[in-house]
Amino acid sequence: MNNKYCATVGSLMLLSAGAQAFEWDVYGKLDLQGLYVDKGLYRYADQGWQIEAPFTRLGFKARQELVDNLDLIVVYEWQVNGLDEANKDDRLGSRNTYIGFAGNWGELVFGKNDTRFKKSEGKIDLFNETLNDIAQLSAGQDRLENIIGYQSPVIEGFQLQATYQTGASDEVAGGYDWTLSYGDSGFKAYPYYFAYSQARELNNIDAERILAHFKLMELSGGQLSAGLMLQHSEHIRRNVEGDAVMAQLAYKLEALTYKLQWQRDDSKIRHPETGTLWSVGADYALNSEMVIYTMFSALDFDTEQDESAALGFKYNF
Repeated sequence: MNNKYCATVGSLMLLSAGAQAFEWDVYGKLDLQGLYVDKGLYRYADQGWQIEAPFTRLGFKARQELVDNLDLIVVYEWQVNGLDEANKDDRLGSRNTYIGFAGNWGELVFGKNDTRFKKSEGKIDLFNETLNDIAQLSAGQDRLENIIGYQSPVIEGFQLQATYQTGASDEVAGGYDWTLSYGDSGFKAYPYYFAYSQARELNNIDAERILAHFKLMELSGGQLSAGLMLQHSEHIRRNVEGDAVMAQLAYKLEALTYKLQWQRDDSKIRHPETGTLWSVGADYALNSEMVIYTMFSALDFDTEQDESAALGFKYNF
């Protein structure tokens, strides 16, 4: 999206602050992490000890009512790209940056945004936005430019979402995806979340994904939940393809959450060999905004393996 155009739209919304139903907010996430990687085979990190700020970000969002059942929305986010060697010349970058319209018919946005294929994961990834994110092994976790994105309202638990890429920048234009989900990824309205998603020629990827995430049972005063994701991916230019499986368990007991996640991907899109990733960790919530966490993982390939450990602090505002 053209930054001048986005700034102009934002200025117009601010000038209309006295109009009815104008809302705006500044939000973000601060994540500071001490990380050790044994051999340096992981994506997103160097070998050895390092201080990371994974996906630390600052965002601005605004909403202005235009007429009944039609609101103008604007989102602009920046992030710390990473403190590793690969990002030494480009520490800061844009995240979701879009404008759009919303009403009881759904939401339609234009700009740079997460694909709906990526968003179909819901909250199944216990190590989202860390070294052990499912994107470490599996393709399709993209945030792309020149996107038109639509999401329907939730109707009896069902929601439809779709993405179409209208123009080319670093990616190939013309790709699309769609997702049909049922339930609630946050387990508030429903104790389960199911989704099927399909991508075609989106960032050179054809992929299909099905997942289930649900509460299992009350156990010793805490809540046990589980998730399973199956995915087939194909890179249409490199002519490689394969399957991925991810399974996880989480046990929440008051302020503590214990996490176990396993993933295997043989598509060879993200790494040149079949990879298996074991991750374990624990979160301790100081309050609704602040969390202390630790995590350990083992990354195994056909001929090599690596390990990592991290201790971090996360603050959402």
